[in-house]
Amino acid sequence: MGRNFQDHFTVAGSVWQAKEPLPFGANGGGAVAFAKSSAGIDAPDFQLIQAVLPYVSAEACTIALPPNTWSILPGVVRPASRGRIRLKGPNPADGVEIDAGFLDEPADMKSALGCLALSRELGNARAMRCFSGPEILPGRLGGPELEGFVRNAIMPQWHPCGTVKMGRDSWAVVDHRLRVYGIDGLTIADASVLPRVTTGNTMAPCVIVGERAGDILKVEHGV
Repeated sequence: MGRNFQDHFTVAGSVWQAKEPLPFGANGGGAVAFAKSSAGIDAPDFQLIQAVLPYVSAEACTIALPPNTWSILPGVVRPASRGRIRLKGPNPADGVEIDAGFLDEPADMKSALGCLALSRELGNARAMRCFSGPEILPGRLGGPELEGFVRNAIMPQWHPCGTVKMGRDSWAVVDHRLRVYGIDGLTIADASVLPRVTTGNTMAPCVIVGERAGDILKVEHGV
């Protein structure tokens, strides 16, 4: 329990200057797009979110941003890396320690760079010039400097899951009926049971897991 932690992550540092103030609405978000890094994979592994504000991590923001900036959030939604959650102590108030494991696998750095490149291609496209000014971040970086920028810009998308995974392998904690192995009467129904983080946001999958748990418990208890 606690292994197999997964979360989508974002490269928070792809910023442009707008030609005029942008109206704030829809929680600051604009368009959303999913894309594949290659035609050979079965589902999108990139998610791009346009924001009407400068969404950038404090570590990656090394310059003073001008007014009227906007962002594209390049997100990796099929990460290869795995993290872990550990208890800090024996008491509930001790809390937990989360090692997200972002970029532990080299494939995730490659994906992050690819998604960042796609966001910059879109933001700098000719069709955007009537709306947008110059790119502010990451600017003219390449090679190790750009990789360093990515490491500083990594932020979670707050879709943690997988630490009580369903399955039959050595890391599995619950079975196909959401029952915890070795503990009678304990059922878990949340994102932690997902063996792999979903390609998109996790709210709808969590609703489905909850509905399925309700159906199982109704049958088992004759409700």
